[in-house]
Parts: sequence; structure tokens; C-alpha cells
Amino acid sequence: MNISKSIFGTCKAKNVIEYVLDNSKNLKVKILNLGGIIREINFKGKNRVLGLDNVEGYINSITYFGALIGRVAGRISNGKMELNNKAYKLDQNEGSTCLHGGKEGFSFQLWELEEKEVTEDSASITLKYTSPDMECGFPGELTVHAKYTVDRDDCLTIEYFANTNKSTPLTMTNHSYFNLNNDLNQDILEHVLKIDADYYIKLDEKSIPVTIAKVENTPFDFRHNKRIKDDMDSTNEDLINTGGYDHPLILNKDNGEQIVLYSKKSGVKLSMKTTEPVVILYCGNGLNGNTLLSNGQRAFKHQGVCLETQWYPDAINQKFLPKNILKPDEKYYSKTKYRLTMTY
Repeated sequence: MNISKSIFGTCKAKNVIEYVLDNSKNLKVKILNLGGIIREINFKGKNRVLGLDNVEGYINSITYFGALIGRVAGRISNGKMELNNKAYKLDQNEGSTCLHGGKEGFSFQLWELEEKEVTEDSASITLKYTSPDMECGFPGELTVHAKYTVDRDDCLTIEYFANTNKSTPLTMTNHSYFNLNNDLNQDILEHVLKIDADYYIKLDEKSIPVTIAKVENTPFDFRHNKRIKDDMDSTNEDLINTGGYDHPLILNKDNGEQIVLYSKKSGVKLSMKTTEPVVILYCGNGLNGNTLLSNGQRAFKHQGVCLETQWYPDAINQKFLPKNILKPDEKYYSKTKYRLTMTY
């Protein structure tokens, strides 16, 4: 087990630090204190996520490669919300929508190293950020800790902790684009995916929740292994606006592996478990050649798949969804565990 660090670049006249968590076996994870970004997940000598090789790319990107998302992951409709009978206008950074916490959300902030720990069985770092009251329009001074742990079983665990001095909505996630092939220049459409979810959330033309529906007899039924491309029907009403999968699936109660992604080309399997109720399945529909990746190649559509474990999207504005409000007398906690294995 080992933790190393180096200077990745500068942002706001401060150094951006890259931390490397290495289990001295098969797994090495590179994490930036800029936005808590996971820049690389190296497994069996190959990087399995999309990333960039410079600070400017991350700051100017709208793709959120590997980023820690907050204060609220996903979209908040009309960039507005009401809490405790008070109206709040939020940062509108996607038309009228507040997306992923706004243009100054957690993904674009410099986090400080709170703690690092190395034992015989694991290596971890904990990053800290204090979000000021009314940052991007959200009430409350919010103190957040994000803990990243790599262990001997080739697992990466991400834990989020937070407390606030005023009631505030809070939903955090990680936005890594996985590509389990040995060659990142191959798309993920052949990846086999299984998601233990009986229901998904239908969206409108602005990707705002409309209603909860059964996955049965829809392209969103991933309860049994199938290739991502198998039911990606461009004529399906739910997929037309998003150009592919970009939808919330409501996870069933923990029955072991809730999410499994697999590449037949490499034999690499990713298994996920989470405390969160929802996963957003996004298949890189918006990626294009305007982005130069860290491997020197141009990005392209469906090059990576995001599996964003989080709370129900736009819950603050949707009466049919449970709310995600953190109160001053409460502690926020969220955990997602990623395990990488070989199937042959």
C-alpha cells in the first residue's frame, strides 16, 4: 500500500495536487484535489476511465470527467427551489437549469487534504471543502469531507460526509466515465451491463423528472445482463431527447451486487454497491472531438459510461419524489464501493 503525490498544475494561483493511491497489486487510482477528480483508475496496467492531462481542460470542460459533483448532483428545474417557505434562485448554468451544483459547484473547487492513512490493507485520503452560505444560490455553510480508499481486494470506496448550519439540499456523486476495454479508443456499446432496478424515472425534453415507470418491456430493463447497445433504440420516446441513455434508475434494496459492468474484450468486470437509491446511467452521448483526452486522442460519442449513484434528481421540486434536505442537526453520509475483477 502506498500514497504518493505530485503537482499537476495550478488553479487560482494555488497548486493542484495529484494523489496516487496504490495497492501495490492491481489497482492504482489518481485523484486531484481540484474537484475531487478521479483522473485515472489503473487496473491490471490499463487505465479504465476517461480523463484529461491539464488543469485548464478540467476547469473549462462541461463533461465533468471523474469529478465529485455537488452541492446537488443532476438538474434542478428552472434554477429555482423553495425551502422553509423561502424562495431561492440558483445558478442557471444549463439554460434555465441548475446543473451539478452550478458553474462554481464542487467540481471546480480546490479541496484541501484533511487526512491520509496507509495500513497493511488499505490506503486512503480525505479531502475537505467548506461551501459558503449562498454559494451558487444554496443556503447554509456546508462542510464536506470526501474519503477515497483503495484496498487489497482491488476495491475503490468513496465516502461522503457533510454537515450544515442551515437546511440545504444535498446530493453528491462521482462522475467517472468508465471504459473497461484495454483500448480507450473503443466504445462502450459492447459492454454488458446489469442494474438491479425495477423502476426508472421518465424525463421531459429538458431531462427533468416526470414520473416513475416500470422498466419491464422498455430499453431501461437491465435486470439481466445485456449489451448497452442492444435496446438503445433511437426511435424510443424516452431516448430521443437525450440521444441515448441519460436516465435515473431506482435501485432495488441491496441484494449484493447492485450494478455490474463487464467488457468481453478485456475480461474486466466492475461491480458496484451503494447506499444511494438511484443510479444515473449516462453513456457519453454528448462526447465529441472537441475534447482532447489524456491519451492524446479525441473524445467521441459513447466512449465512456457513467454510473452516477445519487439521490433522486430534482427532488426538491418534484412532489412525487422524496426530498434530499440536510438539516443542521443531521449528518450526511453516502458510500459507493467499486470492485474490479478479471473474469478470465
